[in-house]
Amino acid sequence: MGTILAGFMVISVFLVASALMFNAFLFGSGTQSQSMKEMSRTNAQREGSGLNITSASVYTAGGSDAWVHVDHTGSQSVADFSDMDVIIQYTDTSDNLTLNHLGYNAGGLANNKWTVSATGVQPDSFNPRMWDSDEELTIDLRVSPSIKAGTAASVVVATPWGVNDQSNITNP
Repeated sequence: MGTILAGFMVISVFLVASALMFNAFLFGSGTQSQSMKEMSRTNAQREGSGLNITSASVYTAGGSDAWVHVDHTGSQSVADFSDMDVIIQYTDTSDNLTLNHLGYNAGGLANNKWTVSATGVQPDSFNPRMWDSDEELTIDLRVSPSIKAGTAASVVVATPWGVNDQSNITNP
């Protein structure tokens, strides 16, 4: 009788452990499936997004203001410019290498901020005040301290979907 009871205990422990492992596997598979769906949706949005910096320059040598022309080559519209990222790396007037993540300012230029220039989105014919495919956006930016004249500077512009482009800024 002792052997039957011991066998019954072993089989019971095995069944409980199997049920717990199956439940954990099932929960993990469901979570992984949801993650894969979300990743697929994000990748589909990213595939439909693209941009190309066509030109960039400092307004005056040794100044703090610059502009960047960015061409929208994707199909995903950008409705809220504050969701975009603009990052600039340059040598300042004290010969320090400076890296700034510029914040968006809809009200105009301010230190270490960027804004949409007065010309805005060109041609803005499809969705007014939104940046759509085949439209060009001109960005004005101001950094503090100023960019040293004759030195290299580079700028990165990124959409809300993580698509970005990088370019050197012409600095006479």
